[in-house]
Amino acid sequence: MNRERILVCDDEPAARRGAIRALGTSDYDFVECGDGRACVEMLSKPRHGVDLVLLDLRMPGMDGMTTLGHITALASPPPPPPVIVVTADANLRTAIDAVKAGATDYLAKPYEIDELRFVVRNTLETARLRHENRRLADEVRRLAGTRRLLGESPAMQSILDAIDRVAAVAASVLIRGESGTGKELVARRIHELSDRAKSPFVAVNCAAIPDTLVESELFGHRRGAFTGADRDRPGKFRQADGGTLFLDEIGDMALAAQAKLLRVLQESAVEPLGGGDPVQVDVRVLAATHRDLRTLSAEGRFREDLLFRLRVVDLEIPPLRERGADILLLARTFLAASSRPGLKFTADAEKALLAYPWPGNVRELANAVERATIFCRGTAVQPDDFPGEVRTASRDGNSASAGLLVWDPADDFMTAKDKLIDRFERDFLIAALREHKGNLSQAAQRLGMHRQNLQQKLHKLGIAAEVFR
Repeated sequence: MNRERILVCDDEPAARRGAIRALGTSDYDFVECGDGRACVEMLSKPRHGVDLVLLDLRMPGMDGMTTLGHITALASPPPPPPVIVVTADANLRTAIDAVKAGATDYLAKPYEIDELRFVVRNTLETARLRHENRRLADEVRRLAGTRRLLGESPAMQSILDAIDRVAAVAASVLIRGESGTGKELVARRIHELSDRAKSPFVAVNCAAIPDTLVESELFGHRRGAFTGADRDRPGKFRQADGGTLFLDEIGDMALAAQAKLLRVLQESAVEPLGGGDPVQVDVRVLAATHRDLRTLSAEGRFREDLLFRLRVVDLEIPPLRERGADILLLARTFLAASSRPGLKFTADAEKALLAYPWPGNVRELANAVERATIFCRGTAVQPDDFPGEVRTASRDGNSASAGLLVWDPADDFMTAKDKLIDRFERDFLIAALREHKGNLSQAAQRLGMHRQNLQQKLHKLGIAAEVFR
């Protein structure tokens, strides 16, 4: 676990050593300098790694006030670290002027050790919270751009309607779907439409947390609970208090953590590692997975009682290949939001997008469009601007011949079979439409189908015949 780094700037070596001893080298990392110029020079480096500056105001050469001015004027991002000024001036006005000039807090010499520790600890905690707020604000702005729930297909309209319904209740929701289908977007939309929208939305990727740390991450810990636990941590449940906790890839959570999670859901209270009284929390839990939790439960790898607790409402997000009517809508949205506004897709490029089965779903589509904007030389995206597998599917006229794996290795037999049938139907119909340049009557005759039946099948698969004309 990384410790915070404090820069102690004072022209008196004894004062620097005294501050470092008081704060403790077991709790923080330290770096020292004896004048203002060295302090500013160090903080001007892009990766200085300093989390807080303890700055003496009375120094020869560049004094503390001048140094403070240079620190607050440093280019950002990242923003300059918080500064605690230390003054031996009996006049309180000096400290007030320093705070007005950008200092976070001040200490008057001689100070008590406990006072120094308190001010440093509070300043660092405030800085951490501000950093988290900036990160969350950036995430909100990012999600408000291209990462919106979009869809005109019947399958997606059904999901959007379900979201509107479940947002109004407090029930737990299990969101299922393949990787890249937008499960977190669904969770965020539920939160935004709920009465908890003004409270935190906290997302946790259970697959990314080591089994040994998942309990600490979710439920918090006390200082000293384990090696490296150098301070108390509230945990994600307490961070989400009053709001929504999104547990992504819940199927990858260790059994021991599952048991404690179930207890928290039943009692609405968390008990941090290392002891202490349970803390009541008011959290709505939304969970997501690409795995079959019923199969995992039958195999003893996922608690059945936890599954029932999480799956009060069950939402399944359809893969992109089952909502083909949304492919061009999404692709055009990603293109319009790219760093090259004004780009358009050629007709052949759109055909290539429709011919590819998108096993990576919306995430893969977004990446393919981003790649196309990088390699596009003119004002219109061509098929050759897409990744190789998309180009191959377009040239072959039958994406199955590209040798791509249609199903997920974790799929059961029936799921894999359904995906293969869907892939076959899609490829077969696209080949007929391409052969007859989008003429429905001729394509239906070629396929031995009634024209109306072909139209219904195309609508179900989200294939637009006009693209091939």
